[in-house]
Amino acid sequence: MRTIKLGLIGAGSISRLHCQAVADIHGSEFIAVADISSERAHQASGRWHIPHVFEDYHDLLALDEVEGVVVTTYNQAHCAPTVAALSLGKHVLVEKPMAATLDDAIAMTAAAHRSKGLLMVALKTRYSPPLQAAKAITSSGALGDIYYCETVAARRCGIPGGSFIGKDTAGIGTVADIGVYSLDAALDLMGFPIPIAVSGIANNTLGKTHKPVVGSWRWDPDKLEVEDFGVAWVRFDTGAAMVFKTAWIMHLNDLGGTFFLGTRGGLRLDPLTLYRHEFGLMTDTTPQEVHPVEDIELFRREHLAFANAIREGKPSPIPPDQLLLTNMIIQGLIDSSAIGREVTLALPNLNGVTPPSAPRHASVT
Repeated sequence: MRTIKLGLIGAGSISRLHCQAVADIHGSEFIAVADISSERAHQASGRWHIPHVFEDYHDLLALDEVEGVVVTTYNQAHCAPTVAALSLGKHVLVEKPMAATLDDAIAMTAAAHRSKGLLMVALKTRYSPPLQAAKAITSSGALGDIYYCETVAARRCGIPGGSFIGKDTAGIGTVADIGVYSLDAALDLMGFPIPIAVSGIANNTLGKTHKPVVGSWRWDPDKLEVEDFGVAWVRFDTGAAMVFKTAWIMHLNDLGGTFFLGTRGGLRLDPLTLYRHEFGLMTDTTPQEVHPVEDIELFRREHLAFANAIREGKPSPIPPDQLLLTNMIIQGLIDSSAIGREVTLALPNLNGVTPPSAPRHASVT
């Protein structure tokens, strides 16, 4: 089996899970690392035995033997190295969210369309056994046409610190950090309908006015620049609708869970249960022996899929066109909150891609 030689761009905390996953599996290895911090890059090199170390990712991309790269920078720095790598025909696995802004997501997706390399977005939850079981259920047609969904990702008091809460680094908060997981899962189970309108609100009122308490995550309220709460009503081209809710901090223990309503059945994700009318009865079906796995196992499965797709010349296991829809909703939520009204969305024309400096693709209705 041919070993895929990889470069690591960004040596922050999330990169350690990617490095551990690659070390655990056969068929992939990191041979180069680049980080704007020479100290971080050398630490990663020493810990994971990566021979080539750079501060500039362009030098890493210049290595012919690097076939693919893993981009684990902060959100605002996802676009440039991804586009640069794809322009050279190299394969890219980029951490979620695909980008902090819709314009960056469009640029990355368009670059993937032009490239001989594939672009895969690192959505580890796609490899979660419960979500894969849910996908098998919805793909079977057991729900019929899904006409309504509520999807949730929330913590009671879990605001991260560091680069996650700054505008220049993260660019966006909970809506893209943990919210992208629930958005992607919902869109995947619904068959990727196209969002056409969003009405949302976002704020960081609690995070700015509350200090960390016993048992909570630690953050500096004075440095919180992104949203810690977001909610949206989303309409799709199929006529379906979604309520999307996410929070890093709230005075509640949960926001109600994720569920789907269809013309033939309903599905709740936790616990995974299918609700139907069968045999003249109301039936509830709960799959047996479908258990979550540890995060590191999700990363291993993610990297195996990435390497196999490269080696076998297959399409991206998690293509950017699918994640572009999450960026459309995220951008719509933020824009709608800013103006206090619903915004309409339009699927971008990737053949005539608008450069990242262009206006956003949302308009007031």
